[in-house]
Amino acid sequence: MSRASELHDLLSGRFVRDVIGPAIKGGATYSELMVLFESCQFGMMEVLHRHYELAPAVASGLCEASIHRAIERFAAERNKDQNNG
Repeated sequence: MSRASELHDLLSGRFVRDVIGPAIKGGATYSELMVLFESCQFGMMEVLHRHYELAPAVASGLCEASIHRAIERFAAERNKDQNNG
């Protein structure tokens, strides 16, 4: 497993455990979780734009590419689950 994959797994696990899990335990709906997800995306675009001085189109493009990579990762994991089940 690559260093990037290990870091991804660590961070996504922490995010679920420390942010999403408590929200669900607190009664959050999936709609409320989607608002949280949108807030994270917006925050990242703001950081890319303000701190790294990337143009808004570049910041949003990077976030869009990130979403596509997450979708591919999710699909690959589900395919692996189906092939092992």
